[in-house]
Amino acid sequence: MPFAYYARLTRVQQAIYRKSDALAEIRLENPAALRPLVAALEAALKAEERAATLRATDALIRGLCAAMGLPPVSVEVLAARPHARWGELHGLYTNERGKPPTIQLWMRTAKQKRVVAFRTYLRTLLHEVGHHVDYTGLRLPDSFHTEGFYKRESSLFAQLVPDGRTAMPSIDDRKQLPLAENLARMARTADELAAALEGAPAAALARRPEPESWSATEIVCHLRDAEEYLMLRVWMALTLTEPAFPAPDQERWADDRQYRRSDAGEALTAFRRRRQESLARFRALTPADLERGGTREGLPRTTVADHAAILAWHDDNHLDQLRRALEGKA
Repeated sequence: MPFAYYARLTRVQQAIYRKSDALAEIRLENPAALRPLVAALEAALKAEERAATLRATDALIRGLCAAMGLPPVSVEVLAARPHARWGELHGLYTNERGKPPTIQLWMRTAKQKRVVAFRTYLRTLLHEVGHHVDYTGLRLPDSFHTEGFYKRESSLFAQLVPDGRTAMPSIDDRKQLPLAENLARMARTADELAAALEGAPAAALARRPEPESWSATEIVCHLRDAEEYLMLRVWMALTLTEPAFPAPDQERWADDRQYRRSDAGEALTAFRRRRQESLARFRALTPADLERGGTREGLPRTTVADHAAILAWHDDNHLDQLRRALEGKA
């Protein structure tokens, strides 16, 4: 389903939004050829050398553009991020008529002037390349932050950094798996969360590895509330005829339920209870039940069985994020 701001767009803008949103993945023909460039970028960031970081960033972006058949884009790597009341600017893509497209990236945080974590920097790089895809690959007159946009970013990241923590099934991969396999993934999650949290001091649970990243406690709270939201959709699909699913408002969940003041253990207990209820619900369904579904505007129909795949993928994604947060990594 489109994000909330979609409703405020004009009809022309909504059409552009949907075209961008429809492309959820970019498969590189030979991602292994780009990984040495990724390694060089990581080394340059660790050395805190801006000139070397610029060269490595430029080389990686040129390699990505060539791999995707896109025209080249000018690259600038600047020092500390700009900062204002709205937060810090991580990257910027400009595509003005009569001028070559440009990507600007900042390698240090605004307040502490620390070098940005490698994964955060790489995701920002891929984010700005995503705008280049919209403008020069899809030839759209504008570039919006759609769900498909963020999925493309994640698909590229997983191909460029294929370590054990990122080489996980995509949502589409999960949808192709038997229901029993996705339910087995779901059944392990509460115990894996408990194992990851065991012995972690309160400071580590509350620590955000980057200002814009969630802490371990916030991640557990999000999993708890996402379970409630997605199982509400399952109930709607089973009760109503082809319902329109509501949009999630994750930022509001975090604010209203005060994630940053929550207790990770209590959030985990609530998640475990809800997950047990979810598993019992799925296991009681008939094949006909599993084929019932609904839609979010602008996205394909989602069946009840698809929701188990989404939950299993969601678990993979946030368990990885939680472990990294406890290590102090974004």
